[in-house]
Amino acid sequence: MSYNGHLVVDMDCHIREYEDLDRTYRENIDPKYRDAYERLSTAVHARERRPGDQVLFMNSNAVVWPVPPRRPLGVYDTFGSERSASPEAQGVGTVAEARARQSEIDRACHWDPSIRLRDMDVAGVDVSVMFASQSDGFCTLRDVGFESALQEAYHRYMTAYCAESDGQLRWVGNSNLRDVPKTLEWMSYWAEQDDNFAGMFIPRACPDGRLLDNPDLWPIYERSQDLDLPLWVHGGTMRPPLTPGATELDNSGFIINAVYHGWGGQTAVAALIGGGVFDLFPKLRIGAFESGAGWMPWLIERLDEAYSPTSSMTPHLKRLPSEVVAEGRLFCAVDPGEKFIELCVEDLGEHVWLFSTDYPHGGGCWPEGVPLITKLERLSERAKIKMLGENATRFLPSLAR
Repeated sequence: MSYNGHLVVDMDCHIREYEDLDRTYRENIDPKYRDAYERLSTAVHARERRPGDQVLFMNSNAVVWPVPPRRPLGVYDTFGSERSASPEAQGVGTVAEARARQSEIDRACHWDPSIRLRDMDVAGVDVSVMFASQSDGFCTLRDVGFESALQEAYHRYMTAYCAESDGQLRWVGNSNLRDVPKTLEWMSYWAEQDDNFAGMFIPRACPDGRLLDNPDLWPIYERSQDLDLPLWVHGGTMRPPLTPGATELDNSGFIINAVYHGWGGQTAVAALIGGGVFDLFPKLRIGAFESGAGWMPWLIERLDEAYSPTSSMTPHLKRLPSEVVAEGRLFCAVDPGEKFIELCVEDLGEHVWLFSTDYPHGGGCWPEGVPLITKLERLSERAKIKMLGENATRFLPSLAR
């Protein structure tokens, strides 16, 4: 109970499953796909310049999904001279800030939970919920079965990683939206087998470009509701499943870094509300993560203005979008340090917001996340308690047990 006797839950931190790819997957992969995994592993190690390099996605030499170098604004052609893997290219803060923070975090935190637990103590965090970092991008693999095998291997890895943490470490499962029945199987299995399983991660859009109103996803929504587990909506930069901004911004790195995550979050939230998901599944809880929060009041205002009860465009939405938010089953994680956190609370209420640090990614707020919230002068003490942990226990009730 790290904040004045109250629970602090980091609802969005990460395991870099690629940091030591073989440690994550090799012993956990279905034997049927061992040969496919070894080919992937060989390709990854051939591209790595140093351990933990991002070579699966997000650069022009990536093994699974290559992307062109991002384009600087105001320049005709660079002929490759602007290629960079610097922190700025990944959309984080200054080089010095990123290097300082990264130098303090031991990369072994991805396989040694005691290091993560130590860093949680430093940051004043009681419980951490972990996402994979890039596994959603495996939806680009031609072999859907291999995608499922990789996700299953990750699940086995995470249940072992969290097993001795006495509930301080929780993990979010990876869905395969190209195989919904398999995803349902995983949800039911891990809900029964592992108390540290926190529910399923779904990306901000489907691999084929459809949005989260897609009726093909309704079985996932229904199963989450039946299991009393939330759904965790998350996304990554410039890897599939792609959301708006990936192809519409002329590959301009500056603009993509600024708006891609927020644009993706808005797309996901608008599709879920407008698609009537909260009306069709009246007990389902869904959260938006790593999208920021400052856009939420504006978006809900715009959705309210666009909504008409008689419109054929939203046949399943039975009320104003702001009424959906007020009901308390849609959550959004804040980035500590965002300028408009207080405005978000004032406009949409204290019940919406979740605390997150993005540990151990570069540009995150570790270990200063909690103080960045507690020093906000316009937030009441009650609002701080809710944001840091109490709202998390409503979103994921097992945290309170």
